[in-house]
Order: sequence, then C-alpha cells, then structure tokens
Amino acid sequence: MVTVLTTAILVTPGTAAATARPTSCPTYEATARQAGFKGADLKKISYIMARESSCFPRAWNKKDPYSGSYCLAQLNGSWKLTFKRAGLIRHTMVELFNPKKCLRAAYWVYTKSGWAPWGTKSSQ
Repeated sequence: MVTVLTTAILVTPGTAAATARPTSCPTYEATARQAGFKGADLKKISYIMARESSCFPRAWNKKDPYSGSYCLAQLNGSWKLTFKRAGLIRHTMVELFNPKKCLRAAYWVYTKSGWAPWGTKSSQ
C-alpha cells in the first residue's frame, strides 16, 4: 500500500502583495524630479531604485567591489573621489543614505554615463 501526501497552499491576495518586491518607488519620485529626472527617465530611476534597493534609502551592499554600493540607487564606492570633487558628498559614501544626496548623485552619474552603470540600456 502506498500513501500519498499532498500539501495545499492557500495564498490570499493580501499575503501575495505584502511579500512582493516593489517595481517602483513612488515615495522618492518627487525627490528624483527635484534632482533632475523627468518624464520617462523619472519612471526609469523609480524602477531602478526598486530593483537595486527595494526602495530602502540606507541600502548598502558591502559585497560589491570598491567598498560596496550605497543608497536607493546603489551607487558604487568607485565614485567616491568623483563625488567629492563634484561636491556631491563631503567625506564618505554613507552620506548618500540621504535620498536627496543619493538622487542628485544618481542624476550626475546618469548625465555622464546614461543607464549603463545600472546595467541597463536607455530603451529598457
């Protein structure tokens, strides 16, 4: 005799939505707009913030090269000296945990390099 065990999983709509990763960061879109992002670029940076940090402004990925990646936009520590010279930070990359500073720096990176630092093309 063979006994078969089955398990049923009930997922309620509220449960599924609560655990899903965000696909945009509307909370920070006004800040991104103030930093310079407009139109489709505003939607793109909102998507990138959601993908990179799950909309958490103090996100820090210490495993990334060059002392990790910081803030909503996960800006790599390799930018530190450049950001200091541009006046975007004064001393350390953790200053980018401030969403205004992070998004100003992200916009600066975008104006110099497009979306490539985030591993995406302009058309995506």
